[in-house]
Amino acid sequence: MDHYSTRSITGTVKLSNARDRSSRHIAPSVRTNLVKKCWQDVRRFWAYLRRERRIRKAAVQLAQFDDRLLRDMGIDQCRIERAVRYGRDYHDG
Repeated sequence: MDHYSTRSITGTVKLSNARDRSSRHIAPSVRTNLVKKCWQDVRRFWAYLRRERRIRKAAVQLAQFDDRLLRDMGIDQCRIERAVRYGRDYHDG
């Protein structure tokens, strides 16, 4: 017999555990905030995917140019993605 039950003359009576019931209940404001947070994360993820797709498309377009034209723009062939992502004047630390 568990500690949530009690013995009576007619048999065992199950008592509800208030702690279990309250742990399953989520306040409406908390639930709303949780849903909003989840949608914010989904939107942020989709924005990230859209940005990465734009970067990839721009890098592919620049890679089609010849080295001379890229040099005129100030971009080396090996630094196309970095130039698209951060700008052509970006330098590592």
